[in-house]
Amino acid sequence: MDLKKLSNLQQQLAKQVIIPNEDHRFKSNDLIFSLDIQYKNNIAFVGLDIQTYAGEIIGTYVEKTSVDMEYIPQFFCFREGPPLLEIIQLVQKKLNLNPDLLIVDGHGIAHPRRFGVACWLGVHTNLPVIGCAKRSLLPYQGNLAEKRSSSLPVFLKQEIVGKVLRTQDNVKPVFVSVGNKINLNTAINIILQLSPKYRICEPLRRADHMARVYAKN
Repeated sequence: MDLKKLSNLQQQLAKQVIIPNEDHRFKSNDLIFSLDIQYKNNIAFVGLDIQTYAGEIIGTYVEKTSVDMEYIPQFFCFREGPPLLEIIQLVQKKLNLNPDLLIVDGHGIAHPRRFGVACWLGVHTNLPVIGCAKRSLLPYQGNLAEKRSSSLPVFLKQEIVGKVLRTQDNVKPVFVSVGNKINLNTAINIILQLSPKYRICEPLRRADHMARVYAKN
């Protein structure tokens, strides 16, 4: 596998990512698609949760598909992006539901080449996308306060590309960055809004749970 070629591709595609200065205002009936994947050998079980911005749960769905690319750190978007896009398009076609926002377990521009899986999805769907990950790909400094909503910036070449965010008091943080067509302030507020009880926001928890259940039969 030519990692130099993939690295160059990431840098080229990163130029297509749009990050607005203005906060994005969603309507109460706008649909949020949240996605997570579990793997069993080369089979991906993709969980997709749908809810409105106001909080009405529409449903959680799972699709099984094969993956061709192996797991390589920092090139995750090329492994995970295609199956995520496949289930989005499948749900759009079968249920006639179109997302207004995507949330994915992964990174956006908080990536060494500013192109994580949230950016891959953003470029391929032309939708607002938020990346919410459990670990950081980039270093950050400072002591994060234990209180909910506390945050620290994540830098890349002296630019803030994400935030370390405490979603619950005295619980490990998550790492939020934008993938496309949404700014970091809006992304942080949405993740907090969707995380009333647990570290991981509710729609990602549902998508993860469904994918795990199906991966284990």
